[in-house]
Amino acid sequence: MNAPARLARLAAPAAAACAALALAAGPASAATTTVRQDTATGAPYAGNWQISTVGTLNFSTSFLGMNVTGTCDSAQMQGTTTSAGAGELTAASIGACHTSNGFSSPATALDLGGVSDRSGQISYDPVQGGRDGVIAIGGDLRITLKGQVLGLTVTCIYGFRTGGADGLTFDVYNRDNPNRPLPDDDLQGKSDAIQLVRESGSSSVCPSSGTGSGAAIGRGESTPGSGVFDRKLYLTS
Repeated sequence: MNAPARLARLAAPAAAACAALALAAGPASAATTTVRQDTATGAPYAGNWQISTVGTLNFSTSFLGMNVTGTCDSAQMQGTTTSAGAGELTAASIGACHTSNGFSSPATALDLGGVSDRSGQISYDPVQGGRDGVIAIGGDLRITLKGQVLGLTVTCIYGFRTGGADGLTFDVYNRDNPNRPLPDDDLQGKSDAIQLVRESGSSSVCPSSGTGSGAAIGRGESTPGSGVFDRKLYLTS
């Protein structure tokens, strides 16, 4: 499967990221949101951020009666945020992808030139014994899978939904949360409930849906504008 992804129409989902990694309007919460530097008592953080997956992005679907699993080596997103969690997506890429039936794709940088709405929000929305918040990546994030079937090229285009809303939604865990999905000492995001939905332009033999999962870490810049993402982040009310 050839899996270059395209981003377009980033509209705020009702309900993201990881992640990873790598992050549009999140679910409503009664709590306020503050993105902080380093710790729960750190100064509010506003500036550039980067979200990078740790490990692979995983997906599965049923293709012509067979269970097909796949992985993408990585994904990365960059953007800006206010200390209240509102921000904008500025760049995104996805690593090489491989599937259990021998399809593959090269690493791809996503063209955001035609995206009219790149707004975003990280929301503080803690669950006892679980996450600390939610991050949502909305709109038309797509993955295009191509491969040979009986000598013919088949193209399958999938969008993403999480919790019934367009886009990706990830639970967020602070760096000291014992329930965080990764051992890394970083702000983290994870989702096991990503749904792949077939979109127009796909071949009729493409499965109508699939599932995906992934985890990522998020960081800011210690030196604004440096492009070096070494600042630990922390989410509070």
